[in-house]
Amino acid sequence: MNNKRHNFVLVLFALVTTVMLVRMFILATYDREFLQDRGNSLAQREVSVPTTRGVIYDRSGQPLAVSTPVKSIWTDPGIDTIPRDSYEDLALALHMTVAELERKLWDARDRRFVYLKKRAPHEISEAVELLGIPGVRFTTEYRRYYPAAEVTAHVVGLIKNDGTGAEGLELSHDRTLRGEVGTRRVLRSRDGRKLRDLLLVDPPKHSEGITTTIDLGLQYLAFRHLRETVTEHEAKSATLVLIDVYSGEILALTSYPSYNPNDGGDRAFSRMRNRAVTDTYEPGSTIKTFASLAALETDHFEIATKVDTSPGYFGIGGHLVEDPRNYGELSLEGVLVKSSQVGISKVALKLDKYAVFSALNRAGVISTPHSGLPHEALAHINIEDLERDIGRATLAYGYGLRISPLQLAMGYLTLATGGVRRPVSIIRDSSRSAGSGSRVFDPSDVHDVVGMLEGVVSPIGTAPKANIAGFQVAGKTGTVRKISGGEYDEDRHIAWFVGMAPSSDPRIVAVVMVDEPKGEIRSGGGVSGPVFAVVARHALHLMGLADSQNGRKRDGDAA
Repeated sequence: MNNKRHNFVLVLFALVTTVMLVRMFILATYDREFLQDRGNSLAQREVSVPTTRGVIYDRSGQPLAVSTPVKSIWTDPGIDTIPRDSYEDLALALHMTVAELERKLWDARDRRFVYLKKRAPHEISEAVELLGIPGVRFTTEYRRYYPAAEVTAHVVGLIKNDGTGAEGLELSHDRTLRGEVGTRRVLRSRDGRKLRDLLLVDPPKHSEGITTTIDLGLQYLAFRHLRETVTEHEAKSATLVLIDVYSGEILALTSYPSYNPNDGGDRAFSRMRNRAVTDTYEPGSTIKTFASLAALETDHFEIATKVDTSPGYFGIGGHLVEDPRNYGELSLEGVLVKSSQVGISKVALKLDKYAVFSALNRAGVISTPHSGLPHEALAHINIEDLERDIGRATLAYGYGLRISPLQLAMGYLTLATGGVRRPVSIIRDSSRSAGSGSRVFDPSDVHDVVGMLEGVVSPIGTAPKANIAGFQVAGKTGTVRKISGGEYDEDRHIAWFVGMAPSSDPRIVAVVMVDEPKGEIRSGGGVSGPVFAVVARHALHLMGLADSQNGRKRDGDAA
C-alpha cells in the first residue's frame, strides 16, 4: 500500500514537472515576443521631452518674455497613497484648504496623474519638498515671465496654461516660439518611479527667439505719458503708435489701461484689448490731409486756391455741415490749418466721387497693416455712401469711416516717405532693406501737403502744443464726436493727433488717440498733441538728431 502511494506521488510529481517544463518551453519560444512586449509596456514609458519657449527681445536685446524653470507638484492616484495624517500640512504648503485637497484627490481617484500645483512658485515647491510626504512628486516645467509687465503686454501678449500662445506675439508667432516637444523612453519601477533613461525616441526641436522692433525705453515713456493723460483728463483710454519712417519699424505701440500678464487674476477684457490694432474709431479731421492731397492731384487745386467757407455752415442734401465760426475765404492750406469742415466739404464735392477714397486706399489707411500682430482690424467704410454728396463730404472730414490707430499711422507714414507706401513691422528683419516700398503719390504733391501740415502746429493752428522746441513738426488734429444712441454725442469725444518730425526730412511718425477725455480741454491738439511732443522729441534724440529750427523749404521760396 505504501509502495502504491509512493509511486503515485512520484508519477504526479513527474507529470507536474513535465507540464511546467512544457509550459516554460512554450513561453520561452512561441510566446516570447508577446511576453517581452507585455513586460516592456508595463515597465517602460514614453515621456515628453520639453523644450524651453523662445525669448522675445526688444530691438536692443532686452528680454520682454522669458521662460524660467519651476516645479510642478503632482501625484499618481493609481499608485500613490498620500498619508491621511499629512493632508493638513500638505494643504497649508500648497496654499489651499484641506477640503480643496481632498476634493482634488477624490475627483482624480481613477486617473494616473493629477496636478496638486501646476508651475508652483519657488516658495511653495520648496515648502512641499521639505515635508517629504510619500506619493507627492515633482517635475520641472517652465513658467513664462514678462519683465516689462503691463508696459509691453499688448505687444508681447501671454500664453495659455498648456503653454501655447494666447495673445500678442505669443499667439502670432507661437510656432516659432514653442518649438516641438520630443519624446524619450524610460524604465519605471512597479511604483512608477523612473529608474533610468533607455532611448531618445524623438529629439525635441528647440524653439527660436524673436527680436521685435520695439524700443523698450520709448515704450516705457509712451506708456507713462498715456497713463498721466488718462488720469489728468479722466479719459476712458489712450493709445500711441510710433514708427521709424526709414524702415517702417514700430518703435512703440502701447495703450492704457493695460494688464499684467504675470498676474493670472488680471484678465479684464477691457484692459487686454490691443486698441492700437484691434479697435476701430472714426478718425475725424485727420482725414482732411488725404482729401487735400486728392485735391492737389487734380488740375483744379493748388495750395493757394481759395475756398469760401462763409457763413460758417453749408447745407448738403438736407444735412448741415458747420464750422466753429465763420472763417470766411480760406486758401486750401488755410482749410487744413483751420480744420474747416465747410471748406473741406466744398473741396471734396468738386472732386471725382472716389478721389478721397482712392487717396486713402493708396496711402494704406484702409488696408490691413500686416504688422506681425494678431487680430488686426479691418477698416469699415460703406462705398455706396460715396454715391451721395453728403457721403463724399463726411468722408473728407473723417466721418463714416472707422480705422485703427495703426492704420492711420500707416497712412501718414506714406506721407512722411514722400509718397512711398512702406510696409510696417513689429519684428526685426535684417533681410528687409530700409527705404523699400512702392510709390503711390507724386512727391511734389506730398511735399506741398506736409508743408501745409506745418501750419497746424503753429500758433494759429489747432495744435500748437504738439510743437517740439528745436524741430519743425507737421501734423493734424482730430476731435471726433462719438455715436451714442444712434446720434453723435456732443459730450463724448475722441481726441486725435498724428504728426511727423522733422518735417523737412521726417524720421518718425506718431499717432496719439485719447478716448473720451473730460474737462474743459477735449480737443486733439490740447489732449493728444502734448503726448506726441514729449515722445517724439525723445525718439528724435535717440536717433541722434540735433535740435534744429530748419523748416521745410517749398519750391519757389527764397533762400
